[in-house]
Amino acid sequence: MEHDVFLKKYTTHLNENQLKAVQTVDGPILLLAVPGSGKTTVLVTRLGYMVYCSNIAPRNILTLTYTVSATKDMQMRFEKIFGEGSSQGLEFRTINGICYKMIQQYARLTGKSEDSIFRLITDEKEGAKIISDILADILDEYPTESDIKAVKTLITYCKNMLLTDEEIEKLGNDEGLKLLEIYKRYNAYLRQNRLMDYDDQMIYAYRMLKSSEDLLKMYRNKYQYICVDEAQDTSKIQHLIIGMLAGRDGNLFMVGDEDQSIYGFRAAYPEALLDFEKDHPSAKVLVMDQNYRSNAKIVAAADLFIQHN
Repeated sequence: MEHDVFLKKYTTHLNENQLKAVQTVDGPILLLAVPGSGKTTVLVTRLGYMVYCSNIAPRNILTLTYTVSATKDMQMRFEKIFGEGSSQGLEFRTINGICYKMIQQYARLTGKSEDSIFRLITDEKEGAKIISDILADILDEYPTESDIKAVKTLITYCKNMLLTDEEIEKLGNDEGLKLLEIYKRYNAYLRQNRLMDYDDQMIYAYRMLKSSEDLLKMYRNKYQYICVDEAQDTSKIQHLIIGMLAGRDGNLFMVGDEDQSIYGFRAAYPEALLDFEKDHPSAKVLVMDQNYRSNAKIVAAADLFIQHN
């Protein structure tokens, strides 16, 4: 599609900053977008611009979102704009979805069967039962549902932040828990029973990327353009995986707002946005600061609140 035709057909409703974000395609790019600024519209329109104007093969573009429902929503939005079936070839995935593929591919590269891969715990009740049994043994009493949930959240935090034993012990002392013992027994149980949780899935994939040049090269060649939505809600381990896939000066487009992380309890790591230019020296930083969703009084009050926090 001709560049001017695309702009006339799909971008006349965009403001100057939104249009700039759509047309900035190559290299590492951080888009800081305030709530209500149309970031999803920009991300989806940019995908179309990449395919129809920059002639980038859809199979070479990976779009990462935080939840499965968000991946489906983004795919639907793309097809609503560009037509039914237009998303064919594009990949919309969660970080765990791509880690699952990596683990499978690593097994094939190393000559192992898929049966050798640890089983993923997908039932929350199964994971809760493991933690409950460990807590009951250590505490010598049955834990409450809130106790189990709190410990699970702490384990997730430890894994996503890649904490050391010393850091886990300190965190446990702060929480009044024998967290390091719980953490080690939980992980030992999973290994002994050939199980992994969603956090392990990311850690294993990261280790595989680090240890296998063939695996890393394969995925870098496949996903030459990576787009990340809600980047402020990704964790430290997720940022490391994304960084390895994209490389120091690769085509990485991250959209986020460091003041709007909603998944802090899951070890969201918005600090990575602040280090983006240090991690990617050739980075471009774009800003969308016009809120179309809230009136001026609400925006002003929110800005004042953020400044004091």
